Amino acid sequence: MKNELDIVQDVTQKLLKLQIPFMLTGSMALNYYAQPRMTRDVDFVLELKPEQVPRFLEVFGAEYYVSSEAALTAARNRKSFSLIHQESVIKVDCFVRPDSAYAQAEFDRRKAVRIGDFETYVASKEDVIVSKLWWARASHSEVQLRDVKSLLATEYNQTYVLDWAKRLGLEELLQECLRG
Repeated sequence: MKNELDIVQDVTQKLLKLQIPFMLTGSMALNYYAQPRMTRDVDFVLELKPEQVPRFLEVFGAEYYVSSEAALTAARNRKSFSLIHQESVIKVDCFVRPDSAYAQAEFDRRKAVRIGDFETYVASKEDVIVSKLWWARASHSEVQLRDVKSLLATEYNQTYVLDWAKRLGLEELLQECLRG
């Protein structure tokens, strides 16, 4: 049975074949930078255009369950949809990159990295911090905040994180995480 890393590699290869820009984010990106934690899903940000959806469905359709309607709606409205690897039942959340200054800056800063025996693109450490703060802003999710604290315990560009935290209204939550 395939594991999450196998799925990251498979999705990476398929997206490269399709020439769809992407980056790994969420828990798998956290695992690249800090204390790994268990996860049963994988998160990617994609620059998927509506006209690319039919080919996307062709390439992923044999091994993954994907709703064609959900993928097309997500591409049109810059929302999310899921792929489910049929053999392993691992879920891949695909977030079509929002049209915002932060989302563009985050995507522009993605890094090519080697994981095991393959290369993929991953969100920068600083952007994983900001994104996790964003996801935790309403729920105060202990898991997201614990992830942020784990990343804050490593070396990162403090100026960048503070700037975006201020711009996105996340400064108070960031300070809470910095206090421990």
